Amino acid sequence: MRRYLVCWEFHREKRAAKAADTLRRLATEWEHPMTGVWFIRTEATADEIRAALMQDLTFRDRLLVCETGEEAVAFNTSDAFGEKVSQIADARSKSQILKAIFSRNGQTSRHLKAATARNLKSA
Repeated sequence: MRRYLVCWEFHREKRAAKAADTLRRLATEWEHPMTGVWFIRTEATADEIRAALMQDLTFRDRLLVCETGEEAVAFNTSDAFGEKVSQIADARSKSQILKAIFSRNGQTSRHLKAATARNLKSA
C-alpha cells in the first residue's frame, strides 16, 4: 500500500467534485486537509492515479501526484478524512463564526451579504 500527495488547481472548480469522487474510489483511505490537497492510500501507482484523473482535467488545470512517507505535520487545516466531508449544518453547529455568517433566523445574514457582494458597505 502506498501513500500519495495529490494536489490540483482547476480552472473551473466545478470539475473538482468529480475528481474528488475519482480519488475516493481509488483510495482505501484518504485525507482532504485543504482545498485542492489530498493524501490517499492506495495500491495504484502515480501514473494510474494521473490516468484516472485525466478524464476530469483540461489543459488549463494543474495536477501533482507524489508518493509520500508517513510523517506529516500541519497547521490550521481542516479535519476531513476517511469519509465524505460534513454538510455545512454539521460545521455550522460547531463554529460560532459560521453560525454568525449563515444565521437561520429568517433574515439574510449581513456578513454573508457583504462577503458575496465583495464589499462591507453593502451590509
